[in-house]
Amino acid sequence: MGTPLSLNGLFGVWSEAMARNEPTIAFEVRNGRGRFLFMMFFDPDDTATNDRLLVFLQNTRHMLELTLYGAHARGQFDIYLKQRDVAAIRRELELAGDTGLPFDEARFIGALNAVLPASLPLAAKVETLRTNMPAIRDRLSTILDDHNKTELIGEKQLPQQQRPREKTLRKLYLYSTDAPEAVAVYIESLKKRNCTLAWRVPGTA
Repeated sequence: MGTPLSLNGLFGVWSEAMARNEPTIAFEVRNGRGRFLFMMFFDPDDTATNDRLLVFLQNTRHMLELTLYGAHARGQFDIYLKQRDVAAIRRELELAGDTGLPFDEARFIGALNAVLPASLPLAAKVETLRTNMPAIRDRLSTILDDHNKTELIGEKQLPQQQRPREKTLRKLYLYSTDAPEAVAVYIESLKKRNCTLAWRVPGTA
């Protein structure tokens, strides 16, 4: 599999998301000429999503799909970059035609770790995902429940043994017209009241 590279800079936002029961991460960082949009979409019913990291390369409009290895609760977030991943990163950094020194993967990952946020307000995640909707449009079926139902009907009280699903609440991130801060407050209220939201396909009764 090659040499593991540690993205331990993810520990802050990952552990915060777990503690807050906000299994969604989205933020952008820059490195040189490159712009890197980091995204994770957890699903308690699908443990594989806890180890899936999406990195969208903004300049070249290319998505890296990476698996995270290691015990995340202990700060272990190891990745393996394939040759095609390295080539895509070089293009994003505008190094594809560079004939100088070889691309140093470990140094690049270390530089990313240095700028990854330690904390991430929910409102910031909402704003980031709204802004970058085109980057995830073809993945909505795995990120959202009933992804074609985008028109909000209203709240639905859940029985005590159930909890609102993140894959349903995420629709507010993308489709609410309220300010990101208001969406964050509303989602917190829904969770406290153990309520979810009902949605329908636009134009249907």
